[in-house]
Amino acid sequence: MPGYERAELSAELKVEPYQEELFEAAKRAAGESGLAREAGPETIVLAGGRREVLEATVKTVEAALAAGVHTVEVRVEAEGDAPRFGGERGRGRT
Repeated sequence: MPGYERAELSAELKVEPYQEELFEAAKRAAGESGLAREAGPETIVLAGGRREVLEATVKTVEAALAAGVHTVEVRVEAEGDAPRFGGERGRGRT
């Protein structure tokens, strides 16, 4: 099982339009985070602790926009059930 599947949080960033030099700027910023990541055509995946992933996501988006990227689609997934959507607190009970 890949490490990102066991991470507290993962973020998938899709860079558009895909141009290698624009994508490389985003990829460098993601790489500086030190988080487990995968990169494929147009896509970077960051995974790790919640705070670290969110901070790295913002830095990666900022770097991509500064390089001239027009669109960055971000998909964030939390591992396990989020209390406010699942358990007792999520159903309006105190």
